[in-house]
Amino acid sequence: MIFVAVGTQFPFDRLIENMDEWAANNNEDVIAQIAEGEYTPHNIKWQRFLDAKQYNQAIKDASVFVSHAGMGNIISARNQGTPIIVMNRQFELGEHRNNHQAEGVKWMAELSGVYAASTQAELYTLLCDTDALQVTSNNDSENLDELVNFLGRYITTGSTD
Repeated sequence: MIFVAVGTQFPFDRLIENMDEWAANNNEDVIAQIAEGEYTPHNIKWQRFLDAKQYNQAIKDASVFVSHAGMGNIISARNQGTPIIVMNRQFELGEHRNNHQAEGVKWMAELSGVYAASTQAELYTLLCDTDALQVTSNNDSENLDELVNFLGRYITTGSTD
């Protein structure tokens, strides 16, 4: 099962439409948290919002988590040991108030188990081989320490090196 979530602050119809189209052509269960988007999926199971318990259970049960480029979702996926594909909202498409997700998705993809897709084609390529998507560490504290150190380097220097 693939779990998809768009967060709660802004709709992300492009991601939901992409996943709905992909599900129509692939034999994989897809469950989505779609928030207040205008697009209503036809080929995936969905809810507007999930409570915290349902949300975390969906991440845990998923073979892959597909999400907007939100740090909370990345941390949750890493804590559950679930690979995550992040797609950034784009300011140019009216999906966010600035382009911070487009800038952040580049360095997010350097983390173990985090894969970036800025376009439908990139998303579909990753979804075609979900068995190759792996999280190299299953130790929650190690995952969190790695992420905190990574973010600290990025915030302080603007670089992940």
